[in-house]
Amino acid sequence: MTHMRLSFLLLLLLALAVPFATADTIQLTNNNLGLAGIIGTVNLTQGAGGVNVTLSASSGFSFKTQGGDILFNTNVNLTSSNISKISINGVAYTGKFSFTKIATRSGFTFVYDLAGLNPKGMQSAGTISFVISGVTVKQLEQGYKKNPYMWGAHFCVGGGTKCSPNTGFATGSSSAVPEPGTLSLLGTGLAGLAGVFRRRFRS
Repeated sequence: MTHMRLSFLLLLLLALAVPFATADTIQLTNNNLGLAGIIGTVNLTQGAGGVNVTLSASSGFSFKTQGGDILFNTNVNLTSSNISKISINGVAYTGKFSFTKIATRSGFTFVYDLAGLNPKGMQSAGTISFVISGVTVKQLEQGYKKNPYMWGAHFCVGGGTKCSPNTGFATGSSSAVPEPGTLSLLGTGLAGLAGVFRRRFRS
């Protein structure tokens, strides 16, 4: 009976550990221009005040600010007050922005749309970061209805701060690879289970 209880506890621990990932990187690969490769990445990191989000454009691309959108999905009810600490190319952004619900871009519908970023003299950026309070990384790793993609962003073909006329929209989903802490916990749990079953078979 003791072995069965221990096995149950270990399985419960494993079941609870994996969903609560504290970090994830989403690659923006699907795009409406038919370009191959990774347009950019969205890095999600759990922090004390919410999720730290960083969009990083790949070499040869940039994210459109003026007239651009950053879209994502979650079932958590959010407002503009949940968005803070916006930074563009490493510089704090204190200007206006819009945060609206339900937006469709390139045929994909997302729950939230962060737009209206208008940094002075900058039409596009290599990095855009911000904090979303009141959510977890797990809650930002979901699609919306028939849209399998979790995040989307307008991009410019070409780096720098002057967006070229050649623009597009890229989307991406979670790699679903647990971070090292979760993998370590998973490995420890499996090793414990193996030991329990080995002892049961020997007795």
